[in-house]
This record gives sequence, C-alpha cells and structure tokens, in this order.
Amino acid sequence: MMLRRLAVDAAVVAALVLATVAYEDQWHVIARDQLEIAKMAAELGVPANFWRTELIRWMVASAVGLTAMLVRSRLPLVALAGATAMTVVHARSLVIPFMPVDVAAPIALFTVASGSVRRWVSYTALAVTFVCAFSPLLKPVKSSIQTTWGGGTFVPPTVVAFAWLFGDRSRTRRALMEQATQRARDLERERDQQAELAAAAERARIARELHDAVAHGLSIIVIQAQAAAGAMERRPATARTALSAIVATGRDSLGEMRRLLGLTRPDGPELAPLPGLGDLPTLVERVRATGLPVDLKETGQRTELPTGLALSAYRIVQEALTNALKHAGSGATVEITVHYGHDSIEVTVADTGPGAGGPPDERRGNGLRGMRERVAMLGGTLHAADREAGGFQVTARLPHPEAE
Repeated sequence: MMLRRLAVDAAVVAALVLATVAYEDQWHVIARDQLEIAKMAAELGVPANFWRTELIRWMVASAVGLTAMLVRSRLPLVALAGATAMTVVHARSLVIPFMPVDVAAPIALFTVASGSVRRWVSYTALAVTFVCAFSPLLKPVKSSIQTTWGGGTFVPPTVVAFAWLFGDRSRTRRALMEQATQRARDLERERDQQAELAAAAERARIARELHDAVAHGLSIIVIQAQAAAGAMERRPATARTALSAIVATGRDSLGEMRRLLGLTRPDGPELAPLPGLGDLPTLVERVRATGLPVDLKETGQRTELPTGLALSAYRIVQEALTNALKHAGSGATVEITVHYGHDSIEVTVADTGPGAGGPPDERRGNGLRGMRERVAMLGGTLHAADREAGGFQVTARLPHPEAE
C-alpha cells in the first residue's frame, strides 16, 4: 500500500515536470537568449545577474515544492506547505510567469480536503492557501519590470476554492460510502444472527416433537410389554396381541422419528404430512389397545386448521394421554373433548385417576412444560390441574389466527 501511494505521488510529480517542460519548449520562458537578457537589463537599469538570480530562486523553490509533493499521500499538510511556498515564490518572480508546476498547490489542497483530517485543519488549510493566492498583489516592484520580463500571478483564487470544494465533496462521499458499507455489514451480521436464532428455534421444535413422539410410543410399549409378560403363561393370545401392539407402536414411532429428522434434510425423500386432529382416532385406538379406556368427542363445526395449529393440538392430546398412561393407574378412564369455536379451538383431556395431589410440578419432566411452550407460541392458554370430582384435567385453548 505504501509503495503504491509513493508511486502515485511520484507519477503526479513527473506529470507536473513533464507539463512544465512541454510548456517551456512551447514558449521558451526560461531559456531566453542571453544577449536579449543583457539588453533588457541595461534598458531597465537592473543588475546584469538579475535574471540568473531570479531563475535560481525559481528552480530552488520548484525543487522544494516537488520534493514535498512526493509525500502527499502520507503527509498531505507537509505537501501543501511545500507546494504553497513554492508557488508563492514563483508568483513573486519578475521574470518567469505562471507555469504548470504551480498546479501542485491546488492538488495538495485537494488531498488535504479529501483526507480524514479534522475539519478545522481542512478549513485552516483553505484559509491560508486562499490568502496566499492574493500575495502577488503585494509585489513592491515597478510595473515596467514586471511587464517586460513577464512575471506571473499565483494560481487564481477560484482554482483554489474549487480544489478544496472537490476534495471536501470527495471526503463526504467516501464517508457516506463507508457508512453504507458498515450498515450493509451490520445488516448481514444481523441476518446471520437471525438465521442462527431461527435454526436454534427449529432444533428446539424438532427436539420437542421428538420428545412427544418418543415418550408416547415408549409409554405404550412399556405398558404392552408389562401386559405381555403377565399373560405369557396363562393367556398366550393376550400376550401375542400385546406383542403385536408393541411392534406396531414401535414402527409408528420410528416412522415419525424419520419424518421429523428428515425435515432437516433438504434433499431427503418426500415425507408424509405431519399429524393433525384428523389423526386423533388412530391415536385413541393405539391407547385403547393398552387397556386404558379412552372416549373421543368433537363439538362445534369442524373447520380446516393451519398445519401448525393442528399439529400442536394433536401433540397436546398425545402428551396428555402419555401422562394418563403413566399416572392414572388401572381402572381409570380418559375423556377427550375437542371443541371447534369461531375464533379458537379448545382441547380437553380429563382422566379419573388419583390426580396430582396439588399443583403439578412442571420442573419434573418435559410434558407439561412442552405443552405450555406450544400454547404460548400460538398465543393461547393452558390450564392443568386436579379435577374437583377426582382425576386430572388438561385444557388448552388455541386461537385461530385466520379468524382474527
């Protein structure tokens, strides 16, 4: 980067020198005829070495100014000071007029204005350079000498002003571009964070679905296995029925696990739809096969529900049945009521078991906590507590988003 900047600065200096040489070859301002110089000096009454003195001073100033321009990118204020001093010396010359090399001062001012220096530095540089632009008006010389030898003026103040304006505009535009770039980076970072949060939420959802599916399937399998073990010797037919139920339940659970895990594979095979309230009869029959009497009732006018709402209602019923299988005990019955309202759906699962004996502890296990998370995600309400007549009841009210 530093070498490239140095190369650019050297190229600018070379361009100024070449332009000055070309101007000199065209007009022969510096390399005048010595006889002509001596004659003009005698007519004006100036020393014979006047031309040479002025020429040496012009060249020394040019060397200082162009050397300072070599550090224009790294030290713009140094370049501006050197270029301005050079051009002031040139402007006060009585023998050499304005030359292309004097454009170095506006170029250096442009660099200062477009750089990342503080604003007061830029304004100060403009003021100093602008004042120097009027220095030729202070020449304590005779007009006849200036007219005869040529002389010259500093770069016009308008050029100085335009150089600063262009540089300041460049700085402003670059600052706006940097802000836009930073904003784009922030938006990209925010997008990535949102994607990570969405992925985490999806993983949590899949984990919750797996818990509900596996817990329900394993509960049925354990109960059926216990029944098969108890009836193995005296009731072989009952044992075979229980083992067949275990096989069917295991296959269903594995199939649902494959379906849920397959949701994370974009190139996976086409999968069966997720379960909904239409699959409750199958779920009820599976639970009945374990020996737990279950009654399913539907009230209201059945309507088509969004997939997420129907899935959540199904999982709530499934988890409530799983809890009944675990805790209701033998001789208990379960009643499931699904009410289709105008703007919501209400699911109630009540059993006649011993109940929880007080407020249920949701810190133990994931069943009730998972149900509450599902209901909260849909903006509904969940009530889980012992019944006054005995047993335990879960009631979930899920609002219908399309009816709002």
